[in-house]
Amino acid sequence: LDVRDVWFQLNPFEQVNTRDKVTGELHLFGENADAVRIGTSAYNKGWLVTAYGRKTVSPYFNEPVICSGSTMGNQDAIETYLRAMVAQFDATLCKSKGCDQGFHNYLYYSGQLGKVDDETTSVGAISKLLVHEQGKGVINNLGALRTKPLKEWGMYDAEKELVLNWDGSTSPVAHQYDRDKEVNIMVRGKKKQFEQQWRLGKLNTAQ
Repeated sequence: LDVRDVWFQLNPFEQVNTRDKVTGELHLFGENADAVRIGTSAYNKGWLVTAYGRKTVSPYFNEPVICSGSTMGNQDAIETYLRAMVAQFDATLCKSKGCDQGFHNYLYYSGQLGKVDDETTSVGAISKLLVHEQGKGVINNLGALRTKPLKEWGMYDAEKELVLNWDGSTSPVAHQYDRDKEVNIMVRGKKKQFEQQWRLGKLNTAQ
């Protein structure tokens, strides 16, 4: 996970299989497909074209953006994923800021991480690949919704101070929360409160 713009609201591991039950699961999380596609995002298209060339990646331009800043999985699957990411840098030598997201999307759409929910296409230690749509998984990527306040999208309950998934449930992890002014102010306030409680030794770590 990116650490700068992530806000934990619930324990994300309670909603996924734990290591003692299954190995090899890799979870990827999309950005809002109605708001942005690879080809409509100058950044995402640019990272892919820079690394691989337009001819190679143009078939992916109409596909949803998969966010490299939010990836989750069992240790064995994550290790396979990280090796694949390093191999993409070695192959492309792309040093542009953000090229990791280009690598991430290329690996997924080129099938090098396997196919979604198809265990016959396992790659290395990745035995099961799952992709979650924006606002429907453990991690909620919010950046593409910056065109209007999250409250207007129905994704923020100001009274409860909670970022929500589309079904109204609490998002365990809110990613890119700082693109929304009201949510950013709320999180900054809570962080300041936590810091003060920590210094005073009054923070309840069980919360």
